[in-house]
Amino acid sequence: MVIIRLMGGLGNQMQQYALYRKFISLGKKACLDTSWFVNEASHTDTPRKLEIDRFMRADFQTADEGTVKVIMNPGIVSRIRAKLNPSASRYIRENSMYQPEIFDKDDCLLEGYWSADRYYADILPDLREKFDFAPILEADPAQKARIDEVKSVIDAAPFSCSVHIRRGDYLKPGISDLFGGVSTDEYYDSAFEYIRDEHPDVRFFIFSDDPDYVSAKYAKAPDCTAVDVNHGPDSLFDIYLMSLCDAHICANSSFSFWGARLDPHREEALCIRPAIHMRSQVFDEDLMHDLWKNWILIDPEGKFR
Repeated sequence: MVIIRLMGGLGNQMQQYALYRKFISLGKKACLDTSWFVNEASHTDTPRKLEIDRFMRADFQTADEGTVKVIMNPGIVSRIRAKLNPSASRYIRENSMYQPEIFDKDDCLLEGYWSADRYYADILPDLREKFDFAPILEADPAQKARIDEVKSVIDAAPFSCSVHIRRGDYLKPGISDLFGGVSTDEYYDSAFEYIRDEHPDVRFFIFSDDPDYVSAKYAKAPDCTAVDVNHGPDSLFDIYLMSLCDAHICANSSFSFWGARLDPHREEALCIRPAIHMRSQVFDEDLMHDLWKNWILIDPEGKFR
């Protein structure tokens, strides 16, 4: 049995679920481990909750607690065997942007974020069915009315482009050292200019966890609309609204990656993302274009890569 650990925020949980579905598509036995939200989530810089189960069609098998404990706390013989032969370890932690060797495993626990598009680009149609917002909205008529109002504005635009600007926890000391300085003003300026050149009639719909910043920065831009209707646990509906747009400008955030991935016309859509995800990442052009096919990459200086 392949066990995949769920951890982090909603975008990361969706990536881990996507990897789970990839294993299922390969005929492998797989399940998800939710123990992180009981044991560790409250001790992180940004406390997280299990949210993937809000998608009513995203069914999954939950890992047996005893099996997880055995893998995470192996006996002395297993530890020695893993020390002598690391490939024999049943606990595999993500250590690079793409690890295709995990698909050769049948009995292990995988811990990581698995963000590369290449992992599950071929099963996006299946994932769009699993990450279906309709049942959630039908259960909350008031929320559905608010979302439908924004949807009507997006649908009315001649050409719509979602823009995600993540600030919030990315501004915190420590976290900003990791993820700050990537989705820079220069990055967004180049992305906006590119979309405007391609589609002069574009309207940008800007989503952010810092609506005051967005309102102040883009107040004088006649082709920009700040979307500020979803807060707290309802923020997942921003992903839905982003997916309705014709093009996508993402932050270095899995949250906005899913806004683009769930676009039913993703294969033809203009999708822009930062050339790197973390400040310390060394840009490898061939690798990034291989892992993120048909994405436009822009570096922190605003240069197309």
